[in-house]
Amino acid sequence: MNANDFRAICRQFATGITVITTSHNNQPFGFTANSFTSVSLEPPIVLFCLKTESTTNEAFQKSNSFAINILTENQEDVSNSFANPKKTQAERFSNVELMKNKLPILKDSLGYLAGEIIQFHKVGDHIVYYGQVTNGVKSDGSPLLYAKGGYQRLP
Repeated sequence: MNANDFRAICRQFATGITVITTSHNNQPFGFTANSFTSVSLEPPIVLFCLKTESTTNEAFQKSNSFAINILTENQEDVSNSFANPKKTQAERFSNVELMKNKLPILKDSLGYLAGEIIQFHKVGDHIVYYGQVTNGVKSDGSPLLYAKGGYQRLP
């Protein structure tokens, strides 16, 4: 199957939008991802994927920690900022408010899951990270969704 057909078919599947973050050498790192899913309830394990060529991989692998921030329907600008490869990490974090935590956790997110990376593997053009969740918080609101090549909202 060619990449364009694969992408077109996958765009039919609606996903939530997250900003996945870590901290390395006292600097925050983060990127926008819809490649996140729960893997196990006992113990609580999640996975997320990051492009192999992303310089952010080093921060995740050396910090061994993560926070998955689930975006609200009002956070398109946050999603766009953290997805923009032209922006530095400092620029990405300049317009968000963070909770007081050792990890960069977005204050106005729909919720977050945080924990430790337990494995990672290169698969195709991405690195797949598995993480054990150690804490999290749920907030009220509606999620920001992505499908058919654009942002969507619940009716």
